Amino acid sequence: MAYLLWFGIVALGFALMHYFTELSGKQKGIISLILTLSVAGAIAYNIQSDRERDHVNAIVQDYYQGKSVMCQGIEVNSSTFGYSEGTQSFIGNKGTSHYQQIINARECQ
Repeated sequence: MAYLLWFGIVALGFALMHYFTELSGKQKGIISLILTLSVAGAIAYNIQSDRERDHVNAIVQDYYQGKSVMCQGIEVNSSTFGYSEGTQSFIGNKGTSHYQQIINARECQ
């Protein structure tokens, strides 16, 4: 749905440039290229962000289901690490060899 909104904004921008400006064809082309690259960059960023969020959600779901997750060569599970929602990281539990060790959930497999 958001992509349709972006498409509408781009189409509106093109219409405004066509009917209400006195720019040359070359200037309109440059503005169009910049606008198109900006929108394409925003879409690429959103796609990458969605993939990263899905990856972290899958890791956290496995952790909460009691499965072990490999992070930086360390086996992470609920008996040795706690999960911090705010920072999306695993923190070593007291009394374990990983006490106070912090591992970012994005770095897990």
